[in-house]
Amino acid sequence: MKLIADLFSHLFLYGLITAVAVFVLFMILGALGFVGQFLFVIFYPLYGITLKPVIWGIKSIFETRCPKCKGFFKKKNVGFEVTDEQEVLRTINRADQGVLYSNDIFALDQGIEINRQEQVNFVEQDITKTWECKNPLCGHQWQTEEFTEWEGSLEK
Repeated sequence: MKLIADLFSHLFLYGLITAVAVFVLFMILGALGFVGQFLFVIFYPLYGITLKPVIWGIKSIFETRCPKCKGFFKKKNVGFEVTDEQEVLRTINRADQGVLYSNDIFALDQGIEINRQEQVNFVEQDITKTWECKNPLCGHQWQTEEFTEWEGSLEK
């Protein structure tokens, strides 16, 4: 009987220690989440103002390279061809917004928003663009594929 009593007292102590440890862990994770959210609010606009335009500029410059001679600003569009064009139906979510005006002087006007689903026609196109190097010694030609889509119909 003494063995069972000692076992239950130890189990209670270990359970209490585990519960306190889990509580402290959640408190630390909550504090880290709060600080992380605070740092995100401060540093993300700085990233958008400083680093993001630099990354975009470097990416744009590297997109103008010829894959053969590796020269910058050597990419010239020779032409394009629509390889696949099809019309598909998609279900999209729309939000209609409006205002309900009240007849009473002291009542506030109510803004409303109605969410609905609608089936609309979309046009999907696969476009193959042909590029050429501007360097006359290289003259390399290559092709890239592009996918575009828009709401509309093929019928004109």
